[in-house]
Amino acid sequence: MNIYIISTLINFSASLFLGFFIFFSNKKERVNVSFSLFSFNVAFWSLGYYFWQISNNSYWALFWSRFLMAGAIFIPLTYLYFVYCFTGLLNRRKKFLIFSFFILFIFFILNFSSLFVNRVEPLLNFKFWPIAGPAFSTFLFIWFFYVIYSTYILYKKYIVAEGIFRIQIIYILVGMVVGFIGGSTNYFLWYKIPIPPIANILVAFYVVAVAYAIIKHHLMNIKVIATELFAALLILITFIQIFQTSIYSIVIRMVVFVITTTFAFLLIRSVLLEVHRREEMERLAKELQKTTKKLAAANKELQRLDEAKSEFLSIASHQLRTPLTVIKGYISMIQEGSFGQVPKLIGQSLEKVYISTERLIGLVESLLNISRIESGRLEFDIKPFDLAETVKVIVDDFQSKAKVKNLKLEFHSEPNLPSVSADPQKIKEVISNLIDNSIKYTTKGSIMVGLHQESQSVVFACQDTGIGILPEDLPRLFNKFTRGKGMMQVYTEGTGLGLYFARMVLENMGGRIWAESAGKGKGSKFAFSLPLSDKSKARKIK
Repeated sequence: MNIYIISTLINFSASLFLGFFIFFSNKKERVNVSFSLFSFNVAFWSLGYYFWQISNNSYWALFWSRFLMAGAIFIPLTYLYFVYCFTGLLNRRKKFLIFSFFILFIFFILNFSSLFVNRVEPLLNFKFWPIAGPAFSTFLFIWFFYVIYSTYILYKKYIVAEGIFRIQIIYILVGMVVGFIGGSTNYFLWYKIPIPPIANILVAFYVVAVAYAIIKHHLMNIKVIATELFAALLILITFIQIFQTSIYSIVIRMVVFVITTTFAFLLIRSVLLEVHRREEMERLAKELQKTTKKLAAANKELQRLDEAKSEFLSIASHQLRTPLTVIKGYISMIQEGSFGQVPKLIGQSLEKVYISTERLIGLVESLLNISRIESGRLEFDIKPFDLAETVKVIVDDFQSKAKVKNLKLEFHSEPNLPSVSADPQKIKEVISNLIDNSIKYTTKGSIMVGLHQESQSVVFACQDTGIGILPEDLPRLFNKFTRGKGMMQVYTEGTGLGLYFARMVLENMGGRIWAESAGKGKGSKFAFSLPLSDKSKARKIK
């Protein structure tokens, strides 16, 4: 077996193996498919080249000469197709690609006549070397035109390309120059120029270089490198051995070759799958990092806007409180007769204005408190105090208001409750708000206020027989400016700030607040817990 036959077998096996390998790496990628077509074309040409060299008579030598040229004719076309796919120009150059196919198809038809491959005759060390027909020179000119044109497209892309894409183009350009120059040495002897095809083996170099460019990110992984080299070596060895002995041995070794090739593909595919999964995880991790950064930036912007909103509320509330206090003061003085006797009708109107002014002052105060809490400017005077005594006083104060609506207001407390650690004044506001709400939203029945100890906390509960709370309203009840459905019909002047203020106060003092209700018309229960001032008095939960 001479060097030309060995180089042909290497070209064939490398082209066939890499064509299948790239195709099955990603069958959906157009670049992979176009490269595989190019590789199979080179393999087709190499197969004809091999049988032409081992031919024993001129008839078969001429037949295989035309067979190999059938593959060579479409090598520049499939190369151009690959370049279009690789550079993203396919959709814009489809018409030219179709036109090129018809031009080269004419030469494919001529290939079966003496106009293309005229005859074979002994030349140098070859027993049957093909001699060019009249149409062969035209074909060769067009052949080189497509090779140069495709390379020009790659070079233009290389100038503007960046990163991995630029590196891939370098591999393809270098491989093209080496491979096509090596392959073109076959054509000197066609015109009886005494230069043998000594560089024919370099065709395989081009195929390998392009394949490397496509899968470069995979070849950076040592496991894939080792697997691919091992598989390629096995396939090459078993393929070359096919043609070294008798027909019987050829059949046996052909079977071994097929089995080796199959297992090699499966091995490479499994390793590539592992690498692909790892790369996918890395990609997702990078996307997660980007998303996290964007969320952090958005969150920072939201905090800035929230601070600006709180600052605006604080300034607006301060500006409103002063004139409202003045208005309230003057109305009170007019009602008291400081400016003379007030007619009865005017006095009744002033009473309504006074009540509305008080309500507005209460709203402004609530807004101020919330802005102070959210900006961290609300001060807490946390100290031990008797919660039972505080609740008893507040319940007594609300008795008259409950009687106006014919409601029964009761208070029950466990005896000897330990003191809690909190701000007494802020807790009074919270308790007053909860009892006041129960009276507002209860039309008949009773309101039960109770205290009991649970482990390291004292729990306050206010249970009423009022309008109740819908299940979908419970999760958002303690948000800012939120009121349950149906509450507007019972009490139209609520702001939705009281429960939010209560939650913020209790959370800042280490407590928590919650609400319970069986549904609409079945009453509701509001409760909160406060930590004990003396942890040694904690109880075990039964």
